[in-house]
Amino acid sequence: MKWLLTLGLLVVLASLAQAKLTRGSVPADHEFLVRQRDIIRLCMKVHQHNHYEEQVDLVKDYDPSVAGKFKDVTPIKKLMKYYNAKTLLPRGDIFSLFHKEHREEMILLFESFLFAQDWDTFFKTAVWARDRINEGQFVYALSVAVLHRDDCKGIILPPAYEIYPHLFVTSEVIDSAYKAKMTQTPATIYMNFTGTVRNPEQWVAYLGEDVGLNSHHAHWHMDFPFWWKAAEYGIEKDRKGELFYYMHHQMIARYDLERLSNWLPFVEPLSFEEKIEHGFYPQTTYRVGGEFPARPDNFHFHDLEDIKIKDMLDYTRRIKEAIVKHTVINKNGEHIPLDAVHGIDILGDLMEPSVESPHEDYYGSLHNYAHILLGKVTDPLGKFDLPPGVMEHFETATRDPAFFRLHKHIDNLFKMHKDLLPPYTKAELEFPGVKVLDWEIGNLVTYYEEFDIDMLNALDNTVDLPNVEVKARVQRLNHEPFTWALHVESDKEVTAAFRVFLGPKQDWYGSDFTINTVRPYVIEIDKFVAKVVAGKSVIHRKSSESSVTIPDRETTTLLLDRVDLALDGKETLNVNKDERHCGYPDRLLLPKGRKQGMPYQIYVIVTDFEKEKVNDLPYDYDYGGSLSYCGVVGGHKYPDTKAMGFPFDRRIYSREDFFTDNMYTKDVTITFNENHKH
Repeated sequence: MKWLLTLGLLVVLASLAQAKLTRGSVPADHEFLVRQRDIIRLCMKVHQHNHYEEQVDLVKDYDPSVAGKFKDVTPIKKLMKYYNAKTLLPRGDIFSLFHKEHREEMILLFESFLFAQDWDTFFKTAVWARDRINEGQFVYALSVAVLHRDDCKGIILPPAYEIYPHLFVTSEVIDSAYKAKMTQTPATIYMNFTGTVRNPEQWVAYLGEDVGLNSHHAHWHMDFPFWWKAAEYGIEKDRKGELFYYMHHQMIARYDLERLSNWLPFVEPLSFEEKIEHGFYPQTTYRVGGEFPARPDNFHFHDLEDIKIKDMLDYTRRIKEAIVKHTVINKNGEHIPLDAVHGIDILGDLMEPSVESPHEDYYGSLHNYAHILLGKVTDPLGKFDLPPGVMEHFETATRDPAFFRLHKHIDNLFKMHKDLLPPYTKAELEFPGVKVLDWEIGNLVTYYEEFDIDMLNALDNTVDLPNVEVKARVQRLNHEPFTWALHVESDKEVTAAFRVFLGPKQDWYGSDFTINTVRPYVIEIDKFVAKVVAGKSVIHRKSSESSVTIPDRETTTLLLDRVDLALDGKETLNVNKDERHCGYPDRLLLPKGRKQGMPYQIYVIVTDFEKEKVNDLPYDYDYGGSLSYCGVVGGHKYPDTKAMGFPFDRRIYSREDFFTDNMYTKDVTITFNENHKH
C-alpha cells in the first residue's frame, strides 16, 4: 500500500511540475536520462566525497588538462596549476560570489566546463572537480554550465534549498534534523519565519524567506551573471541590463504590495549616509563556519578596506548626472546617449555592474558593492572574522529586509531615467481597429499552505546510520487557480500581444492612486501572443499559464526515482529543451490581499505583435514559460521591441492622455482566506 501511495504521489507531482511546460516537451531518450541522473548525483551531499563509486572510478587516473578536449585549454591549465599548488579555496570553506578571488577561481572552473568540446570531457571534468574543488564553487560553476551548454538543454538542476538546506532553514531545524538521524526517527520539523509579530518588518517575511523566491533570484543571476563575457563565450545576453532593472523593479513592486496587504507603508530606499533602521537576525548557520551574522537595529554603514562610503555616494552622484544629461561616458571618454530604446539597458549594465559597464572605474559597482557593505556591516574591519552575511549570497539575499531597501534606492535611479523620457503618444499606445470590450475574471483568493523541504543533503552519510526521511515544514502563500476571459473586437484578423498588469487601488492612507502615481507599484502578471479573429472573440487564459511564473520543482529524490523508472522502461519522462529554472513562483502570482478583501485594478493592453516581433519563431512560442522577468536564453533575442513594463514605464499625464480602445481596466478584489482548506 505504501509503495502505491508513493507511486501515486510521483505521478501527481510529475503532472503538476510539467503542467505548464507541456508545449515543446518530448519523451526523454536513454542518453538524456543518463545525463539527467548523473547531474543530479553530482549535486548530492556535495559537502562529502562522492559516494557514487562508478563516478569516482571514472576519474581515478583522469587529468582534465591532459586527457580532456577543450575549445580553449587556458582555463583548465590555469585551474590545474592553482590546484597542484594548493592555492585554491579549500573544500569546506564558505564561497561567496562577491569575493573577487573566490569568483575568479569559480570562473576558471566554469570556463573549463563551458569550453569542453563534448559531453565526455565535460562530465569527466565535473566528476573530477566534484571532490577536489570547493563545493560552493563547484555547484555554482556546474549550475551555470548546465544552463548554458547545448548538450545539457532540458536537464533539471536540484533546487538550491535542497542542495544547501543550511542556507534556508533555521539552526533549530538543523539541530532537530541531526537528532532525527542519530535516533533513526523519521521527522517533520516545523519552522517559523525569523522575527516576531513585535517586528512589523517581519510581517512580510513569508515573501522574502520564501524558498521559491530565493531560488528565482539565485537562478536569475545564474542565467544573467554579472561576470559573463559574451564575446569570449559566444553567447549574447540580449537586453541583460534592462532585465536587471525590470526583474528587480518587479520584486520591489511585489514587496510593496505585500506590505500594503499587511497594513505597512511602502518600503523606504536605503541611504548610505543614514542608519539602517531595521535589523535582521537570520537564525541560520553555515554547515561549517558559524552562524550568519545578525544586524541590530539602527546600524550605520562603515568603510571597508576596499569599499568606501564616500565612493558609493560619488557613484550615485555620477549616475544621477548621467541620467540628467542623458549620456554616459565610456572608458575612452566617448559619450553614449541614454536614449529611450537603449538607455535603460546601458544603465542596468552600469549599475549592477556587468562586464558590459561602459566605465566601471568611474561609475563604480553600486549594486554589488552595496551587497558587500550590507553583508559586512557588523564587522567591517574583519576584527571578529565573521562569515559572509545573507546579502553576500544571491540564494539568501531576499531574506534580509534591507535587500528591498537597497533595491528601492537603485530602482529610484532607474525611475529617474524613465521619468525624464517623453510620455507615450497616442500613436504609440493605440492599436487601430482593435477594441477591448470586457474582462471577466474568477474569484481571487489567497491562503497559506504548508510546504516540506527535503533535508536529505543537510545530513552526512555514515556507515552505521542509514538515511531517514527528515523534512522541514514551512508556511507559504498560495492562491486558488483562476481563469479570465478578455472580450475583443477587431476589424480584421491580427496577431496581437497581450500585456496584463495588476496594481493597488489605494495607498497606505486609503487614498485612491492616480494612473501616474500607481505606476511604480504595478506588477506584470502575464504577457502572451495570440491570434485575434475578425469580429468579436474571447481570449481565455489560466493563471497557471502566466509568463511570469514557473511551477514548483518536484523534490530531487522524486525526480531521481522517476528517472530510474524511465531508465527501467516503467515510465515515460518528458523533457522540455527550453526548461527554465528562473521564474517567479506561481504561488506568488497574486499579492496576499486582506481578510476582508482588498481592492486592486487589472490593466490590459493589446498591441500589434507584427510591429514589435523580433524572432522568426511561431507567434506562441513560450521561451520556457517565464519570459516576463527572466527574458530568453538559448541564443534567442528578446521576442518584442517594447520596453519592459510598457506602457507603465513612463510618465502618464492623465487618464485621457493614456487610455485607448485597445486597453481595459477593471476593479478586482483579492481576499485572503485564513481558514482555507486545501
